[in-house]
Amino acid sequence: MATIHPLTGVKLNEVEIERKALNFEEAVTAHLMRMTGEKYNIIAQHLGTNTHRLGEVFREEVHQSAKQVASQLLTTAAE
Repeated sequence: MATIHPLTGVKLNEVEIERKALNFEEAVTAHLMRMTGEKYNIIAQHLGTNTHRLGEVFREEVHQSAKQVASQLLTTAAE
């Protein structure tokens, strides 16, 4: 059964969802999970992708503003 990320609403799962690429909201979710201490491989599992796709996001090769949006969401959530 899929769960929902509390800040972005992106579905997270164990195996049910497979993604060949991450869209912007999923990239933001990946950054949020990393910023809150989730392990790299666990993020990949929850998002149904592989670590290479995460690397593209974390190196900002794709969705360059996702990290900034994630930071803003964390700041807003903390208020």
